[in-house]
Amino acid sequence: MRGAFLAAGSITDPQKDYHLEFVSGHQKLCRDLIALLKELSLEPKYIARKGSGIVYFKESEQIEDLLTMMSATNCTLTLMGVKIIKSIRNNANRVTNCETANITKTVDAAGSQLEMIELIYRQQGLDSLPAELREIALARMDNPDMSLRELGASLSPPLSRSGVNHRLARLKEIADRLREV
Repeated sequence: MRGAFLAAGSITDPQKDYHLEFVSGHQKLCRDLIALLKELSLEPKYIARKGSGIVYFKESEQIEDLLTMMSATNCTLTLMGVKIIKSIRNNANRVTNCETANITKTVDAAGSQLEMIELIYRQQGLDSLPAELREIALARMDNPDMSLRELGASLSPPLSRSGVNHRLARLKEIADRLREV
Protein backbone atom coordinates (compact mmCIF):
# COMPACT_ATOMS: atom_id res chain seq x y z
CA MET A 1 0.00 0.00 0.00
CA ARG A 2 2.82 2.39 0.91
CA GLY A 3 4.56 1.70 -2.41
CA ALA A 4 1.34 2.27 -4.35
CA PHE A 5 0.82 5.56 -2.55
CA LEU A 6 4.41 6.71 -3.18
CA ALA A 7 4.11 5.75 -6.86
CA ALA A 8 0.63 7.02 -7.68
CA GLY A 9 -0.97 8.58 -4.62
CA SER A 10 -1.66 12.05 -3.35
CA ILE A 11 -3.56 13.66 -0.52
CA THR A 12 -5.00 17.16 -0.34
CA ASP A 13 -4.42 19.57 2.49
CA PRO A 14 -7.04 18.59 5.12
CA GLN A 15 -7.57 22.29 5.90
CA LYS A 16 -9.22 22.57 2.48
CA ASP A 17 -10.75 19.16 1.76
CA TYR A 18 -10.58 15.49 2.68
CA HIS A 19 -9.33 13.70 -0.43
CA LEU A 20 -6.81 10.92 -0.99
CA GLU A 21 -6.35 9.36 -4.43
CA PHE A 22 -4.34 6.95 -6.52
CA VAL A 23 -4.04 7.75 -10.25
CA SER A 24 -3.05 5.15 -12.83
CA GLY A 25 -3.25 4.83 -16.59
CA HIS A 26 -3.77 1.08 -16.22
CA GLN A 27 -7.36 -0.05 -15.60
CA LYS A 28 -6.28 -3.52 -14.37
CA LEU A 29 -4.01 -1.92 -11.77
CA CYS A 30 -6.93 0.22 -10.56
CA ARG A 31 -9.21 -2.86 -10.30
CA ASP A 32 -6.51 -4.74 -8.35
CA LEU A 33 -6.01 -1.76 -6.03
CA ILE A 34 -9.77 -1.52 -5.39
CA ALA A 35 -9.90 -5.26 -4.61
CA LEU A 36 -6.98 -4.94 -2.18
CA LEU A 37 -8.52 -1.92 -0.45
CA LYS A 38 -11.83 -3.75 -0.09
CA GLU A 39 -9.99 -6.69 1.51
CA LEU A 40 -8.72 -4.13 4.05
CA SER A 41 -12.37 -3.18 4.79
CA LEU A 42 -12.13 0.13 2.96
CA GLU A 43 -14.64 1.35 0.38
CA PRO A 44 -12.83 3.35 -2.31
CA LYS A 45 -14.60 5.19 -5.09
CA TYR A 46 -13.52 5.06 -8.73
CA ILE A 47 -13.71 7.46 -11.66
CA ALA A 48 -12.10 7.50 -15.10
CA ARG A 49 -10.76 10.88 -16.18
CA LYS A 50 -8.55 11.90 -19.11
CA GLY A 51 -7.59 8.32 -19.90
CA SER A 52 -6.57 7.54 -16.31
CA GLY A 53 -8.33 5.67 -13.56
CA ILE A 54 -8.64 7.38 -10.21
CA VAL A 55 -9.23 5.39 -7.04
CA TYR A 56 -10.11 7.82 -4.26
CA PHE A 57 -11.50 8.44 -0.79
CA LYS A 58 -13.46 11.50 0.38
CA GLU A 59 -14.41 10.30 3.87
CA SER A 60 -11.91 11.41 6.48
CA GLU A 61 -12.36 8.25 8.57
CA GLN A 62 -11.39 6.01 5.65
CA ILE A 63 -8.42 8.25 4.84
CA GLU A 64 -7.32 8.01 8.50
CA ASP A 65 -7.63 4.21 8.40
CA LEU A 66 -5.62 3.97 5.19
CA LEU A 67 -2.88 6.29 6.48
CA THR A 68 -2.68 4.26 9.68
CA MET A 69 -2.39 1.01 7.68
CA MET A 70 0.49 2.60 5.75
CA SER A 71 2.19 3.45 9.09
CA ALA A 72 1.75 7.18 8.44
CA THR A 73 0.55 7.79 11.99
CA ASN A 74 1.83 11.38 12.12
CA CYS A 75 -0.28 12.18 9.05
CA THR A 76 -3.25 10.43 10.66
CA LEU A 77 -2.82 12.47 13.85
CA THR A 78 -2.50 15.69 11.84
CA LEU A 79 -5.71 14.86 9.96
CA MET A 80 -7.51 14.11 13.24
CA GLY A 81 -6.27 17.38 14.74
CA VAL A 82 -7.55 19.34 11.74
CA LYS A 83 -10.93 17.58 12.05
CA ILE A 84 -11.15 18.46 15.74
CA ILE A 85 -10.33 22.12 15.08
CA LYS A 86 -12.88 22.26 12.23
CA SER A 87 -15.50 20.65 14.46
CA ILE A 88 -14.89 23.12 17.28
CA ARG A 89 -14.98 26.05 14.85
CA ASN A 90 -18.19 24.77 13.23
CA ASN A 91 -19.86 24.28 16.62
CA ALA A 92 -18.82 27.77 17.73
CA ASN A 93 -20.22 29.22 14.49
CA ARG A 94 -23.48 27.30 14.96
CA VAL A 95 -23.87 28.58 18.51
CA THR A 96 -23.04 32.14 17.45
CA ASN A 97 -25.51 32.00 14.56
CA CYS A 98 -28.21 30.61 16.85
CA GLU A 99 -27.60 33.30 19.47
CA THR A 100 -27.60 36.02 16.82
CA ALA A 101 -30.87 34.71 15.40
CA ASN A 102 -32.43 34.62 18.88
CA ILE A 103 -31.28 38.16 19.66
CA THR A 104 -32.58 39.42 16.30
CA LYS A 105 -35.90 37.68 16.91
CA THR A 106 -36.17 39.22 20.39
CA VAL A 107 -35.32 42.70 19.10
CA ASP A 108 -37.76 42.44 16.19
CA ALA A 109 -40.56 41.20 18.46
CA ALA A 110 -39.85 43.93 21.02
CA GLY A 111 -39.90 46.54 18.25
CA SER A 112 -43.35 45.51 17.05
CA GLN A 113 -44.58 45.30 20.65
CA LEU A 114 -43.32 48.83 21.31
CA GLU A 115 -45.11 50.07 18.17
CA MET A 116 -48.44 48.60 19.30
CA ILE A 117 -47.99 50.00 22.84
CA GLU A 118 -47.21 53.41 21.32
CA LEU A 119 -50.38 53.18 19.21
CA ILE A 120 -52.48 52.39 22.29
CA TYR A 121 -50.80 55.21 24.22
CA ARG A 122 -51.46 57.78 21.45
CA GLN A 123 -55.05 56.78 20.75
CA GLN A 124 -56.50 56.00 24.16
CA GLY A 125 -53.73 56.26 26.77
CA LEU A 126 -52.26 53.48 28.87
CA ASP A 127 -54.50 54.38 31.81
CA SER A 128 -57.42 52.95 29.82
CA LEU A 129 -55.86 49.48 30.04
CA PRO A 130 -56.53 46.94 32.80
CA ALA A 131 -53.80 47.01 35.47
CA GLU A 132 -52.08 43.79 34.32
CA LEU A 133 -51.88 45.01 30.69
CA ARG A 134 -50.68 48.46 31.74
CA GLU A 135 -47.99 46.79 33.87
CA ILE A 136 -46.68 44.68 30.97
CA ALA A 137 -46.86 47.66 28.57
CA LEU A 138 -44.80 49.83 30.92
CA ALA A 139 -42.34 46.99 31.59
CA ARG A 140 -41.83 46.49 27.83
CA MET A 141 -41.33 50.23 27.30
CA ASP A 142 -38.74 50.34 30.10
CA ASN A 143 -36.98 47.16 28.92
CA PRO A 144 -37.11 46.91 25.11
CA ASP A 145 -34.16 44.51 24.94
CA MET A 146 -35.47 41.88 27.38
CA SER A 147 -36.75 38.49 26.30
CA LEU A 148 -40.26 37.49 27.34
CA ARG A 149 -38.85 35.29 30.10
CA GLU A 150 -36.71 38.13 31.46
CA LEU A 151 -39.60 40.56 31.17
CA GLY A 152 -41.84 38.23 33.17
CA ALA A 153 -39.17 37.77 35.84
CA SER A 154 -38.91 41.56 36.25
CA LEU A 155 -42.60 41.87 37.20
CA SER A 156 -43.96 41.73 40.73
CA PRO A 157 -45.15 39.06 41.21
CA PRO A 158 -43.09 37.36 38.49
CA LEU A 159 -44.93 36.06 35.44
CA SER A 160 -44.08 33.10 33.21
CA ARG A 161 -43.02 33.55 29.60
CA SER A 162 -46.40 32.18 28.58
CA GLY A 163 -48.18 34.69 30.82
CA VAL A 164 -46.20 37.59 29.32
CA ASN A 165 -46.94 36.32 25.82
CA HIS A 166 -50.66 36.08 26.65
CA ARG A 167 -50.78 39.65 27.94
CA LEU A 168 -48.89 40.95 24.91
CA ALA A 169 -51.35 39.10 22.68
CA ARG A 170 -54.20 40.90 24.44
CA LEU A 171 -52.41 44.22 23.85
CA LYS A 172 -52.05 43.27 20.18
CA GLU A 173 -55.80 42.64 19.94
CA ILE A 174 -56.45 46.11 21.37
CA ALA A 175 -53.94 47.69 18.94
CA ASP A 176 -55.48 45.80 16.00
CA ARG A 177 -58.95 47.10 16.94
CA LEU A 178 -57.58 50.65 17.14
CA ARG A 179 -56.00 50.28 13.68
CA GLU A 180 -59.39 49.26 12.23
CA VAL A 181 -61.04 52.41 13.45
